Amino acid sequence: MQRKIICFLIFLMLTALPVHGENAMDYFNLGLKSNFTPTKIKYFSKALELDPNMAEAYEKRGMLYFFQEKFDSVIQDFQAYIRLAPPKAEAYRMLGIGYLNSGFYERAIDRFTRAIEMESELADAYANRAEAYRLSDKYEETIRDATVALKLKGDGRITSDAYRTRAKAFRKIGRNELAIADVNAAWDIDPRVPLWWRYFLKGFYPEEMRNIAPFIIIGICIVLFFGLKFKPPEKDDE
Repeated sequence: MQRKIICFLIFLMLTALPVHGENAMDYFNLGLKSNFTPTKIKYFSKALELDPNMAEAYEKRGMLYFFQEKFDSVIQDFQAYIRLAPPKAEAYRMLGIGYLNSGFYERAIDRFTRAIEMESELADAYANRAEAYRLSDKYEETIRDATVALKLKGDGRITSDAYRTRAKAFRKIGRNELAIADVNAAWDIDPRVPLWWRYFLKGFYPEEMRNIAPFIIIGICIVLFFGLKFKPPEKDDE
C-alpha cells in the first residue's frame, strides 16, 4: 500500500511539472516550414501561446489572415506586432489595409500616412490611401494620391488599382473622358486579367462588369460554338 501511495505521489509530481520541449521558437519554425496555410496559422498560434511577445509570429500570422481576407484578425495581429517590434512602414500599411477593408476609413488613412512618412516611395500605401479617401468622398485627395502612386510605378496590380480608383473619382466630379481613359489603362496592364479578355473590357467600369460579364461569356461561347459547327469542310487533296 505504501508503495502504491509513493508511486501515486510521484505521478502527481511528474504531471505537475512543466512539459519540456515545448519551445515557442520550435513552433514558429514549424510554421515557416509548413506548406499549408491552416497548419502555418496553427503553429504560429501555438508559438504565441508559449511566447505572447514573439513579434515575428504576429507578423507572419497577420499576413496569412490577410490572404484569407480575415481583416479583423489582420488588425489584431499587426496592432500586436507594432506594439512589440520597431516600427516599419510595411506593418502600418498592412494595418491600414485591415482598417480599409473593415470600413474604418479614417483609421486606414492615418496608418497609410504613417507608412508614407516612414517610406515616401511606397506606391501601395499611396494607392490604398487614395481608395480610403475615395470611400470617404474626398475626391481631390483621391486623385492626388492615385496620381502619386502611378508616378511611383508599382507592380501591375498596384498600378491598375490606382488607375481604377482615380477613374472613380474623376467620374464622381464629372470628368468622364479622364475616367474612361483611366479605366482603359487599368484593363491594359492588370496582371489579374487574361490578355484575351482585355479587349472586351475596354470602356467598362469594374462595378459594371458584374452585370454584363455573364452576357459577354455567353456571347463568346456562342461565337465559338457556331464558328466550330459551321467551319467549312477542308478540300480534298488533289
